[in-house]
Amino acid sequence: MTKQGTNSFSRLYRRISTLFIGVLFVFAAITLYISVQAANHYSQEVNQSMNRDLAAHVAVMMTPFIQEGILNETGLEDLVHSLMVINPSIEVYLLDPEGKILSYVAPEKVVKLEGVSLEPLNEFINKTNKGIIYGDDPRNPGEEKIFSAAELIQDKRLTGYIYIILASQEYASAANLVRGSFIMGLSIRSIISILIGSALVGLLALWFIVKKLNRIIRGIRKFEDGDLKTRIEVKSNDDLDQIGTVFNSMADTIEQNIDELKGVENLRKELISNISHDLRTPISSIQGYAETLILKKDDIGQKEQEKYLGVIYKNCENLQDLVTNLFELSKLQSNQVMLNKEPFSIGELVHDVANKYRILSQKKGVSINTIVSKDIPVVEADVLLIDRVLQNLIDNAIRFCKEGDTINIELQQATTGQVNVTIADTGAGIPHDHLPLIFERYFKKDERGGSSGLGLAIVKRIIDLHESSIDVKSTVGRGTSFQFSLPVANIA
Repeated sequence: MTKQGTNSFSRLYRRISTLFIGVLFVFAAITLYISVQAANHYSQEVNQSMNRDLAAHVAVMMTPFIQEGILNETGLEDLVHSLMVINPSIEVYLLDPEGKILSYVAPEKVVKLEGVSLEPLNEFINKTNKGIIYGDDPRNPGEEKIFSAAELIQDKRLTGYIYIILASQEYASAANLVRGSFIMGLSIRSIISILIGSALVGLLALWFIVKKLNRIIRGIRKFEDGDLKTRIEVKSNDDLDQIGTVFNSMADTIEQNIDELKGVENLRKELISNISHDLRTPISSIQGYAETLILKKDDIGQKEQEKYLGVIYKNCENLQDLVTNLFELSKLQSNQVMLNKEPFSIGELVHDVANKYRILSQKKGVSINTIVSKDIPVVEADVLLIDRVLQNLIDNAIRFCKEGDTINIELQQATTGQVNVTIADTGAGIPHDHLPLIFERYFKKDERGGSSGLGLAIVKRIIDLHESSIDVKSTVGRGTSFQFSLPVANIA
C-alpha cells in the first residue's frame, strides 16, 4: 500500500471510528437513563403492591378510637406512632369523606395541604387500575407519591379514609440516594462492559469495512490516473464487493467504448484515404478530358468530342453515386436513419424493382426472372429501405453477369413467420476467401463497372437495422446467391 493510500485509510478509519464511539456513548447514556427510571418504577410498584392492604389493617385497628364520629386523638396518635416505629417510612393521614385532612402523623409535622384528591384513592380501593397509582403528597404540593388507602365504615356509613404515604420524604430521599447509587454503579459497570465489547467488535468490523473501501478507492484512483486495465478484486458477494463488481463492469464498458472510438478513428482515417482515392480518379478523368476539349477543341473532331463528353458525363455519374452512397452509409451507421415499418406486399415491390432494371439488363443480354407465388403474405418493414436493398443487390448482380446470364428473384414463405427473399445470378461468382469481406466498405472484387464498393455495405446495414441477417453463397464461374428474411405482418 502506498503512503498516500495508508494516510487515506487512516483518516477514513479515524473518522468512522470517532463517529462509532460517539454513537456508543449516546446509546450508553440513553440506556443508563432508561435503566434508572425502570428500576425506580419497579421499586415503587413492588412497594405499593406489598403494602396494598396496610391501610385496611390500620382502618380495622383505628375503629375502636372512633366512636359516633368523635376521634380519640390521644389513642389514635399512640397507635399511629406505634405503626411508624415498626415502619418509619410511612406517613398516616385521616381524611373525611371529602378528602379533607382531619389528623395525621408525619415527620416534623410539616403538612402543607388541607386535603387530597379522592380520585386516586377510589382507583386504589376499587382496584380499577392495576399499575402504579400515585396520590397527592400533603407535605409537597404538586408532587405525587405511592400510597395505601382504605375506607372507614361505621354503621354501614362512610365516615372517612385512611391515607398512608408509603415512602416519607426523608425515607424517599435516603432510599433514592442508596438506590440511585446502587443502580448507577451496576448500570455503569454493565454499560462499561458493553461499551468495551461493542467497541472492540465494532472497531474490528469497521477496520474490515474501511479496508474494503480503501481497496475500492485505490482501484478507482488508478483508473482515474489512466490505468484502464485496473480492476477491483472481488472476494465475496456482499454490498461493498458489489460496488467493486459494478465498477469493474463500468470499467469494461468504458474500455470497450474507448477501443471502439479508436476503431472509429482508424475507420475515419481509412475513410478519408479511400474517399480521396475514389474521388481523385473520376475528378482526374473529368479534368483531363475537359482540358483536352478546351485546349485542343479545334484539332478534335465532332465524334471525338462527343466521346470525351460521354466519358466526362459517366465520371460525373460515378462521382455522384459515390457521394450519395457515402452519405447514405454514414447516416445508417450513425443511427440517424429511423425505421418506418409498415405492412406492404413484398411481391409487388419485387416486380416493380425487377421491371425498373429490365431495360438495363436487356442491353447487357441478362434476363431477370421473378418467382413469386400468389399466397406470399404481406411483410412488415421499411419499404423504402428494402427497395434500396433490392436495387443494390440486383445492380451488383448485373455488374458481374455477362451476356446470356440470368438473375432470379424468388420469394418463399418460411415456417417461422418469415418470408425469405433470394437474389441469385449465374454470373462470375465470388472467390471463397473474398466472401467474409464483401460487406465491408470499399471492398471491390475488381474494378468492373466503376463500383464504389459501398453498395453491399449499405445492404448489410439496412438488414441489420431490421434485426435480420443476410447470407451469401457463391461459386466461381457459376454464380452468387444472396438471401435475407422479413417478418410477416401481423394484420388483425
